[in-house]
Amino acid sequence: VTTPEPTSITDSYSLLKALSRHPQYIKEETNIKLVANKIQKPGDGKILYDKLSTVAGKYLKTPMEYLGEVPEDTQLSRAVMQQKPVSMEFPRAKSAQAYEQIAATLMDMPVAESDNRRGMASFFSHIFNIKR
Repeated sequence: VTTPEPTSITDSYSLLKALSRHPQYIKEETNIKLVANKIQKPGDGKILYDKLSTVAGKYLKTPMEYLGEVPEDTQLSRAVMQQKPVSMEFPRAKSAQAYEQIAATLMDMPVAESDNRRGMASFFSHIFNIKR
């Protein structure tokens, strides 16, 4: 998880560098995925990923996958201040919907439009119903 802030990008690159040099790191058995956080405009997360992925690929030979972006969201900030998950406190928040999409991507599941409108609780209900 990284943000567009220069220190966050630098930290992410440093972490990837440390990982790539770790003696137990096996590139072929490791999937590195990036989530762009605190994104101001739709699509900026992909731009951030493209830049970091290019540098990591060129200098570290470390491939990455793009999972998605989480927008800067006042409802997310409010949920953090209340120490509650945004998906539970504000299920229709843009950030909550982004987390739902990222979770669906990780699980190789499509997110239905109706689930998107009802929030994360509906999403997990759908997951558990499928698993039975």
